[in-house]
Amino acid sequence: MYRCLGQASRASARGVAGCLTLLQCWIYEYFPGFRPSHFEPPVVGPDEAWASRWIGQPATGSVADPSVRLAFYRRALDSLTPSDVCWTPFHQRPHQAVRRSLYTGVIRFADIGEFYDPARCLRQFGYRQMVPPPPSRP
Repeated sequence: MYRCLGQASRASARGVAGCLTLLQCWIYEYFPGFRPSHFEPPVVGPDEAWASRWIGQPATGSVADPSVRLAFYRRALDSLTPSDVCWTPFHQRPHQAVRRSLYTGVIRFADIGEFYDPARCLRQFGYRQMVPPPPSRP
């Protein structure tokens, strides 16, 4: 997904590939302002998929013209402040719920390898966030 998002963020991109359901759920969890309006996600049980919280919810702002939607979301993303982001959506104290991992290296699946750098998401794990180094280009 990271590779697809990196490619989709380029000016020459014509679309996005990857698991868009996962991307949509990630957006709803970390950016509450993009959640379906007037909706409080239900609590899910330990045996339920986290994404099931968003099943059947209408998208926020239904605009037919894709260029209008794109301009709207670009403005919304550009105006985000740190307080508009839910940095730890899965637990009040994520360091108690998620095992800390400071592994830095390549995560491999089949023929795909992605570089993982925890310095890019330290705040989500209860650490102090520093300015990370520039990303590697996919």
